[in-house]
Amino acid sequence: MCKNLTFLFFLIFTLSSSSQSDSTKIAFIAYWSLGDSYNFKVTKTKKRWTNEKLSINDSIQYIANFKVIDSTEKSYTIQWSYNNFLADSYKENLNKIYEDKKAFNDIVYQYNVTNVIYKTDEYGEFLEIVNWKDISSLMSNLLGELERNIKLRKPDKINEIRQAIEPLANIYSSKEGIEQLIVYELQYFHFPFGSEYDLNEPYEYESELPNMVGGDPVKADAKLSIVEADKKDFYCVLKEEAIINPIDTKRQVTMLFKKMGLEEDKAEELMKSAIFYITDLNYYQYYYDPGIPHRIYGSRKTILNLDNTKVENLAELEIELIYDE
Repeated sequence: MCKNLTFLFFLIFTLSSSSQSDSTKIAFIAYWSLGDSYNFKVTKTKKRWTNEKLSINDSIQYIANFKVIDSTEKSYTIQWSYNNFLADSYKENLNKIYEDKKAFNDIVYQYNVTNVIYKTDEYGEFLEIVNWKDISSLMSNLLGELERNIKLRKPDKINEIRQAIEPLANIYSSKEGIEQLIVYELQYFHFPFGSEYDLNEPYEYESELPNMVGGDPVKADAKLSIVEADKKDFYCVLKEEAIINPIDTKRQVTMLFKKMGLEEDKAEELMKSAIFYITDLNYYQYYYDPGIPHRIYGSRKTILNLDNTKVENLAELEIELIYDE
């Protein structure tokens, strides 16, 4: 979800010179103040169809609070707080293995992740998670406790649980993994900021997505357009469409297979006949002044034909502002 540098530099210089004065453009600049606080309902769903049959239908919902805890001329520091969602993300992988749900929850709740502290620049663009090491350490301790408990209760399951945990452990061990895959809703929340959008002309560009396996980023052809605007109420709807480069996707999956221990020749042979098709469709409904979303909807649809098996995934994210009654 990263715009190319040429686009960003152009927009930043445009913002600094014209702000909201151009009636044909909308600038996304954060106008937050110390102590600003908003609650949001966050819903994440995952669905999978294997050979046209629904095989996974999972969802998680929670209330998150956005609060400005520091503000300078060059940056904002934000606290994004909630109860236990990061730990809940393990349940999808571990639920079928860890049959005693009460025992599982008793362990999980000892390792509550209650907040993420992160920084943005003066425009509201996401910069980094400040307390990512604390989150990483907490999750590492949780995984260790789960593994020890299962080893005592069901030693025959230990290899299976380790296999389920390993990809998650790798994600939590890096700052990029936590930012891009665990609290990825923050990437959506701050995506529009620091840019100016034309009311009449869509902007087409090449986007770069992080490669969590390692190596060069994955490229995508993307388009941004304003589909609704009410300048009186400082409100607009931004639509983002993207098609992920299938060649880059094959390269990433091949690298993943190799890291999982699949022989290089077999991995490359498997990829020869593989077909990937990945598309994003996102809507950002925002009060661009002061810079708070009314609703964000993000989706990624993935279609994979591999080794005579067709798999279709749909991941959806919804962030909705909770209004004071």
